[in-house]
Parts: sequence; C-alpha cells; structure tokens
Amino acid sequence: MEMTMTPYRTKDLYYSAYLRVAGVPFLGAERTDHGKVVFLFEDQGPGAMRDLKRGYFSDQAKVSAMSFVQMIRAMKSLTFSTR
Repeated sequence: MEMTMTPYRTKDLYYSAYLRVAGVPFLGAERTDHGKVVFLFEDQGPGAMRDLKRGYFSDQAKVSAMSFVQMIRAMKSLTFSTR
C-alpha cells in the first residue's frame, strides 16, 4: 500500500517563489473558500522544511536573485489564473 504525503502549504507568495527557486517540487495552487491562494509543495520532511524556512526568514538563504525575481512574477501570474 502506497502512502500519500500531505503537501506543504503556504499562502506566502514570496516564500513560495523562494521554495521553487530552492528546488522544492511545486505541486500546484488552489484557491480557498475565502478567495486566498494556497501554494502546495512536496513536503521534504520536517527538518528540511524547517531549515528552508529558517534560512529564508533569517535572511541567510542563498538563491539566484534573477531567478527569484522571475519566479515572483510567475507566482503572481499564477495567483490570477487559479480558480
């Protein structure tokens, strides 16, 4: 029997762009009942996700600035097209 993992979810567009640039597999986006967009990622395990979050919010994360900006644009576009 195959176990399915619960996806990692976040509403933070900029953090989502960072996760994508950092290489976390993106599963998609969905709109909540309240109209907010939630981004879904493959959960890399509690330790890995905690380290990614800590790196991002402590300003220690290292990703390409150009890739990050391009991904922000792509994620913004996705928020407008998600139903």
